[in-house]
Amino acid sequence: MTFSDPLRLKLAYSTLLKVCLCQVFAMFCVMMYVLVPDMDARLGGVGASRWEKRLLKEDIPVMWINETARLVDRGPCVCDKGSIPFPKAMTTEEKEEVKKRRKKELEKFRARVSRMSDPLLLVRGSCPLSYPSMGLQVVPGEAIGIPELSIEDNVFRELYKVEFSSEFGVLDIAAEVPEVDVSERRTNSLAIESSSLIHLNRQLDFLVYVNTQPELGRLDLVKFRYFDHDVTIPIRINFRPVPRLYDPGPDNSIDRKVTILTKTFLRYPSVRNLIRSIRKFYPTIRIVIADDSRPVQNLQGDNVDHYVMPFGVGWFAGRNLAVSQVKTPYMLWMDDDFLFTPETKLEKLVDVLENADIDIVSGLVGRARMSMYKLNILEGDEEGDCFVQTTGTYGTLKDFPECHRVDRVINFFLGRTDKVREVGFDPAFSRYAHTEFFYEGLGKLRAAACSFVRINHDQTSNDQYVKFREPGRAYLKFLVNYQYFRYNVKCWNKDE
Repeated sequence: MTFSDPLRLKLAYSTLLKVCLCQVFAMFCVMMYVLVPDMDARLGGVGASRWEKRLLKEDIPVMWINETARLVDRGPCVCDKGSIPFPKAMTTEEKEEVKKRRKKELEKFRARVSRMSDPLLLVRGSCPLSYPSMGLQVVPGEAIGIPELSIEDNVFRELYKVEFSSEFGVLDIAAEVPEVDVSERRTNSLAIESSSLIHLNRQLDFLVYVNTQPELGRLDLVKFRYFDHDVTIPIRINFRPVPRLYDPGPDNSIDRKVTILTKTFLRYPSVRNLIRSIRKFYPTIRIVIADDSRPVQNLQGDNVDHYVMPFGVGWFAGRNLAVSQVKTPYMLWMDDDFLFTPETKLEKLVDVLENADIDIVSGLVGRARMSMYKLNILEGDEEGDCFVQTTGTYGTLKDFPECHRVDRVINFFLGRTDKVREVGFDPAFSRYAHTEFFYEGLGKLRAAACSFVRINHDQTSNDQYVKFREPGRAYLKFLVNYQYFRYNVKCWNKDE
């Protein structure tokens, strides 16, 4: 063995050790490359790099822009010194009782409104944007924050940039985030960019939309763009619904909930019999009568309001007058030759309106079977659309198996006063009409027909009444021409 052999052996060993260390280091790098993304996913953050995800965006400090922030969060309104204090006339005890009743009615009102409003829907991590897709509403001239905006992107970029644009408002931010540049504030085209995605996402938490054009009822479609990804955020422009509450009083009496309405014409014996039958079961409930007869007989009495109209002005004109005088949350409509019986339980109809998602509920008339109809308007051609009436229902009401969802009910129904007024009655229909009201209420009224309440029909007539009640050829011609133009329809298909 020569002197150089141990040296060569030592060099070989040293080289082998270096190679092994390099291989171990390489394996370590590979493992870190694989494991760090998984670790980042568990941390739940997003960022420009995998290491940046360790920082939570909520930990990033911000600087509030008070001018804009106050637009979004104004807090409860404050009564000025010169304002009119509504509760001033009440004692403290009266005020507390009224507030309890008002709170209960307000909760019911808001529940009804929320069922008819668009819910807030969020799209998360889609292509790769998260944003609200429905349910945002702004009061004209006011501001809202756009919630749940973020970018999910695992690609490292030197610069991350988003752009927003709107038509009926401007865009702003309520707070500034470090390492983020925001340009074109308070315009309808705003851009946000940063070299850090987590800082960019933090800035998105403070995006504000300010309405500048009061296009009531319209949607402002806010565009949200990130490189090749483009989505739309709809914002409805409208006022908050004004509560219309009716005080049921401390005794929650049916008299404070229901007003009975009818229209009479040349049938005074019938309407007097109706009043007497009502008083047997509801001695003090208010009755409103619209009357276009001649000569006029006085029907005014205790809790009976008799409104005289021009002679023969008509059926729907009388309905409008009667409905306009209601002061209770519900109104009961019926013909003037109906009669109350022990089966005419108004409390049962009230129970349906107070506990089901329904605006109008009907009972049965005489011995007739339940009348159940579905309505529709089918798209037509240049000649017009088609009215369609078919027999059938949409099923029964939850908790009320004897009630069926329909589009049209008979001429004995209890309705929410405000919803009936919203549709109204076209006075052009003077001789006879009924279904026309429900066609105009499509999409506005939710109706149900129930079998557990019944009223009698004492059908009466006289020569003078028949002379005016039966439509002549001229009126029928007017009627079809009127509906042809008013509703853009060419025919009415009925399934009787």
